[in-house]
Amino acid sequence: MKLGELLKGVKIKEIKADLNIEIKGVCYDSRKCGEGYAFFARKGLTYDGFKFIPACFKKGVSVFFGEEGFEDYPCIVVEDILEAQAIVSANFYGNPQNFLNIVGVTGTNGKTTTCYLLKEGLNAGLISTVDIITGKRKEKARLTTPESTDVFLYLREMVDSGFKYAVIEVSAHALTLKRIFNIEFDSVVFTTFSRDHLDYYNDMESYLKAKLKIFEMLKKDGFCVLNSDLDVIEKLKTKCKNPLLVGKGKDADIRIQSLKEKENGIEITYLIKGKEKAVFFPLIGDYNSYNLGFAIGVLEGLNVDVDLFLKKIERGFSVPGRVEKIDSSGGVTVIIDFAHTPEGLENLLCSIKKHTHSRLITVFGCGGDRDRTKRPLMLEAVCRYSDIVFVTADNPRNEELSQIFNDIKKGRSFGKEVSYIEDRKKAIFEAVACAQKGDIVVIAGKGHEDYQIIADKKIPFSDREVALEALSYEGK
Repeated sequence: MKLGELLKGVKIKEIKADLNIEIKGVCYDSRKCGEGYAFFARKGLTYDGFKFIPACFKKGVSVFFGEEGFEDYPCIVVEDILEAQAIVSANFYGNPQNFLNIVGVTGTNGKTTTCYLLKEGLNAGLISTVDIITGKRKEKARLTTPESTDVFLYLREMVDSGFKYAVIEVSAHALTLKRIFNIEFDSVVFTTFSRDHLDYYNDMESYLKAKLKIFEMLKKDGFCVLNSDLDVIEKLKTKCKNPLLVGKGKDADIRIQSLKEKENGIEITYLIKGKEKAVFFPLIGDYNSYNLGFAIGVLEGLNVDVDLFLKKIERGFSVPGRVEKIDSSGGVTVIIDFAHTPEGLENLLCSIKKHTHSRLITVFGCGGDRDRTKRPLMLEAVCRYSDIVFVTADNPRNEELSQIFNDIKKGRSFGKEVSYIEDRKKAIFEAVACAQKGDIVVIAGKGHEDYQIIADKKIPFSDREVALEALSYEGK
């Protein structure tokens, strides 16, 4: 595709390149650039893309995009590099967003499970925290929402694979950093809103403001599905006209009428358009009644057969690292989950506690270089429902574990037994070792992740694999 064709819709300040040159690819990572590519030179929080321009030029990169010019290099100077990256990438991949019905899912907790439910209900392509599924590829995700260049590549692959629907998990960071700029959503889901990412947004108002940007990307004839039981529901409703509401109140369009905990899931009765629908959802956790309700809301809005979807879900449903259950021969149950906020931990552990008359043993940690103020709240959430607690490493990054532990210790433990063990593997082994028949061991915080981030390195580590190893070692 010729360079001039890629510039349609881009706000340009200056052109210092031949618009007739053929562009073979687009890239924002210098390691993935090749001959004939266009490179987006961005200045981020931890790196400066401008430093990689000489090396990219030697590799054969044809043109550079940036918010300022480059001496001795062909370039396009733009007003906003993030917007330009999204528009140019979309143009390069043939604007695949125009050929898909796209659902955006945002919120603090519940996004991933809701996305997987929608993937099943719509037979859709998926961009999520856990997996990228396009028909051409199924691979583990690196970010909750990828960079815009990758997003449009994945959407292109979905179109080429015959998908009619795409489901995108949308983080607050993705909205702030314009990773989904140039996309219009046919529908939007807003799951929950609670404390998270305050290391980046400073306060809850700024965090909510970032989340609300997704409604600006909703098509004029689009719709949204909202949690009617949120404290911020009135603010959400002002951003989205004629929403479908999911919740326990009488104003809900998809009303959660009753819940009954079962050994391997929950029985839920919904009231939908005046008609009761009962379903067995094979994931434990009361909060999952909302996640399933959000999916039902989208399907209702799109006129997709809800009954067929519910029958499919009843036959089996799981999400990697989300209430992922490991049963042992010795009667000890291990549950792996991604919960890493005070609300997420409280919802998870409160629900799991209902499934045992024995003890609940929890392993968790707090990420380094992240919001320090939520750390004591996480300890309180865990100790409120757990009988034994192990605090350990969870992606400490460049922060000393001693500092992380000191912050956590400021929370109330309610007289519960709390052990602080730096080595996550050792903490999991200790938790399994003290578990007896009937006990449940919850390993929270990392879920599907198969690494630990220590300093600037990703070290292979899987909670699931370590838990299985510990159960085998203990003969449980």
